[in-house]
Amino acid sequence: MIIRATAIPLAIYPYSSTSHIVHWLTRYHGKISTLLKGALRLNSRFLGEYELFSTSELLYFAKSGSTLFTAKECALLERRGTFRTNWRAMQSASYLAALFNSTTPENAPHPELFALFEELLDLAETHGHHPHFIPWAELKFCDAHGHAPNFSNCLLCSSTESLKFCASQGGTVCSSCSREQKLPTVESPPDVLAALRSWQQAAHPSTATASALNAQQRTNITTIISTFMLYQFNMKSEYRQSLMETVNV
Repeated sequence: MIIRATAIPLAIYPYSSTSHIVHWLTRYHGKISTLLKGALRLNSRFLGEYELFSTSELLYFAKSGSTLFTAKECALLERRGTFRTNWRAMQSASYLAALFNSTTPENAPHPELFALFEELLDLAETHGHHPHFIPWAELKFCDAHGHAPNFSNCLLCSSTESLKFCASQGGTVCSSCSREQKLPTVESPPDVLAALRSWQQAAHPSTATASALNAQQRTNITTIISTFMLYQFNMKSEYRQSLMETVNV
């Protein structure tokens, strides 16, 4: 059966000297993997029709029980050329692709996640160079997965005093509860929690990128978000740290 899908590459790997294996996120068929035979040949019908962070129309042969399909045709729909010239924005797009690739199961349709990925890539072209963009995008990602962290009150007793962030609880807990329950927490100053609440509620990254934060506040936000992403999605902090060091240059 031949399937036509709107798709964005999540990762591209060499299969031979002339072919690629591509992991795609598709709008209606979830995450799939395809073999693009002869994709690197000069006369290939795939040449210039797919690339990281771009949106393409993909035709592939689907076979029941298989996890690797054979691509038939591919046509580029949207290139997102900014990532070719803005290396900081490209690093943000690369992180987003890795995030969606590592957390999305094969062949599990989720049109809302595809729409979010497409939207975040579009926004990354303009805002991805800013160090506040990725934390804002991660909050949107968490919300889409039903794991939006709580930054408003203690999740155990509802207190709003002396809050610290606890990834295992899904948000903030007060000092008293964290001591009683012996919970691992990270420092969460009130001004940092206020910024995170504002970003979490913002529909557009301009709210985050317009925030004037000092180095310590940025460090606190990075620690809170990276701890949460590691706990909830097993997203390794080393890659995220490398990204944040890049966009903070």
